[in-house]
Amino acid sequence: MPNPKEKRRYSGQSFADRQAERRERLVRAAALVLGRHGREASVAAICAEAGLTQRYFYESWPNREAIFVDAYRMVVSELMAEVARSIAPGDPVVSALAGFYRALESHRGEARVFLIDLDDHAPGMREVSREASQNLARLFAPGVTHPLELAGTLGAIIQIAKRWIDTGFAEPLEKVVAVAKDYVRR
Repeated sequence: MPNPKEKRRYSGQSFADRQAERRERLVRAAALVLGRHGREASVAAICAEAGLTQRYFYESWPNREAIFVDAYRMVVSELMAEVARSIAPGDPVVSALAGFYRALESHRGEARVFLIDLDDHAPGMREVSREASQNLARLFAPGVTHPLELAGTLGAIIQIAKRWIDTGFAEPLEKVVAVAKDYVRR
């Protein structure tokens, strides 16, 4: 006998599975819409991109800032996984830099989400941003322990990326990596 408290199954999927699938579609849509429209991205545009109604949006998030945090977390996670795959044992820091900038170039909308369009003033976003910075520090400044040196290294790498994005990726990747590697201590 079915559990009376369990929500109905559709096409063999439980309510929890359907809800998780909708959440993922909405987060992916938020990243795409943010990449195109920045902070002007609306809940309606996110829902339209996902092919879902606003009812499903509000089933998971109280407002658009909350989904921005999840979209940012997803973009960071995917970016870091791509960078990790590019690391070469012979020169891990420079290969990580190359992988980082290559990932930004190949995912231009997500690059804007990651570096330009979202700020870290909201508490949730600040936490995700701090996590991303820690991950980047492990890749680009593994031997740096002083907080000011670390801030300078990451600041240089991020500012180079932001300028590169703002110029439409005008400089060749090799030039960007060559400039950035001067700011890392190995």
